[in-house]
Amino acid sequence: MTGRRAFLLGGASRVLGACDRPCYEQNDAQKAFLDGLQSLAKTALASNNPLKIEAAAEQSMVLAGKVGAFSDWCGTLKTIEGNAQTVALTIEIGPQVSLYAFNDWTLAMAGQLADLFSTRSREAPPPGLSEAAIAALKTFRLGERVKLAGRMGEIAGSGLFDLSRLFGKGEAENRLFLQSPRFVARIEALGPSKKK
Repeated sequence: MTGRRAFLLGGASRVLGACDRPCYEQNDAQKAFLDGLQSLAKTALASNNPLKIEAAAEQSMVLAGKVGAFSDWCGTLKTIEGNAQTVALTIEIGPQVSLYAFNDWTLAMAGQLADLFSTRSREAPPPGLSEAAIAALKTFRLGERVKLAGRMGEIAGSGLFDLSRLFGKGEAENRLFLQSPRFVARIEALGPSKKK
């Protein structure tokens, strides 16, 4: 009798465990991207070799470049800055992995990024969020889970700057990037994420 009870309880916990699976693991393309990033970071950081850490940061950027368009990805809305015209948002799409989208260069010119963006400040603001995505943003709260679609590394359909320049500065920057990578993306659509 005890054996049967253990089997039934074990089976129930597996079913419940599958339901509690993080949302970013429910989309195969998103999971493959995150697994690739984790593999690169884990190996490089464990090596404690600055050259391997730098190479892994560059390979992470290449991996993000290969993603291109994505849809039905799940994330958590972490920050919304600015107003409807100058909006910038950060969406966490995995454990410490974020997508960053913005509609104005000036919001991106904070801190260490100022040098990178200063040459672009005279250009027209790149809409990193479609009008539909901005409209949808008005219905969400920070910390809420969302479904999103867009394009990795692109703003308004054109190739953005080479972010790898950010990570060639030193081991500390590369190490920080591998521990919590942040990528630029064009967000076309946002919607509520339904828990499965």
